[in-house]
Amino acid sequence: MKTRDVPVFLVGDVHGCFNELQVLLKKAGYNFRSHRLILLGDLINKGPDSFKMLSWVREKQVEPLIGNHELKFIHAIEKKLPLSGPLKDLKEQMGSDVDSWVSWMKSWPVYIEEDDFLAVHGGVIPDEHPRFSKKEQLVNIRYWDGEGRNMRDSSFPAWHDLYTGSKLVVYAHWAGQGLKVKTNSIGLDTGCVYGGHLTGLWLPERSVVQVSSLFRPFKHGEYKR
Repeated sequence: MKTRDVPVFLVGDVHGCFNELQVLLKKAGYNFRSHRLILLGDLINKGPDSFKMLSWVREKQVEPLIGNHELKFIHAIEKKLPLSGPLKDLKEQMGSDVDSWVSWMKSWPVYIEEDDFLAVHGGVIPDEHPRFSKKEQLVNIRYWDGEGRNMRDSSFPAWHDLYTGSKLVVYAHWAGQGLKVKTNSIGLDTGCVYGGHLTGLWLPERSVVQVSSLFRPFKHGEYKR
């Protein structure tokens, strides 16, 4: 399926902001019968409705990418590590089906590539096809030091400043950067879970759609509508 066949709507980090996603889809005029939806990872954690978000995604059979927060949750479940906050709540809501949910999440792709775009959670290693990159790099990258030792180190260039490919890379993961539109890359994480916006992108026309967060953060990482 290519963008020239079906219009594609890509959405940045939802982080459990289920209501905002529904408002965004309505504002964008999204139609499940005639459009394609790609969610760019980090569907869960931080926000109020992680389990509702996952249940909806599985029911609607949209296309989620795996993000660093999904990997964190999967790792904790498989290693039987303690969880806190929204991830602890998520595990409890999954109940005895937690292994089934985790198996499904593990099946999500790290990236989706078409003729005219590549979608990924964090980004790509400059001038390296993602098939040759580690999953952890693709979901965590922000800056690139040439080796991937510290991809949060702002003393190095942003990966997209070094990326010279002609194929459009659409990514999320970087709320502090905000909406970042360049010729060959577009960043869509605009910090909805921090009280910012939830942002989507139509392809092939490259039209941006945004809605405001419906809640405000307050102490201890909890959120209030």
